[in-house]
Amino acid sequence: MNKVVLMLFTLFFLTAGNASATNVTEVGGEKYEVKDQATKMFIYDTMQVWVHHSLVDYYHNKYQADSISLGELKPEGIRIWIKQLGPSENEGIYTHLIKISLQRDELIINNKKKIKTEDTFSYAVNANLLSLCPESGKSEKEFKLINSYHKVRP
Repeated sequence: MNKVVLMLFTLFFLTAGNASATNVTEVGGEKYEVKDQATKMFIYDTMQVWVHHSLVDYYHNKYQADSISLGELKPEGIRIWIKQLGPSENEGIYTHLIKISLQRDELIINNKKKIKTEDTFSYAVNANLLSLCPESGKSEKEFKLINSYHKVRP
């Protein structure tokens, strides 16, 4: 798993270091949208467990759902932005801010209600600890959910 962290840092510094590269677009300040499909899917797969928990928790609470079935998530429905945090922007625990937006064409609640959704999550991330598995019990030091936004699409 240490290779995963090394790959994430390498990919970030290679892409963020050159804002004119085709796989990264500057969004403002030091925040970049990840455009390269392989990089985007790598980041999403690394964070998928936490994103899934945040998503399921939200819909269980909002709809008092007994069951939630997440339809297929197409790669083009995933958008990711990344920003390296400076010492003045956090408590020194987290190294990056990662914002993930997911569009699903089908989310089924209680096996009957089908909705189209767009869910956006912002996490403060300690990229040095990404190699730890979620079951390590140290997720409070790996990820911190900063903000979330949920929208039902027509």
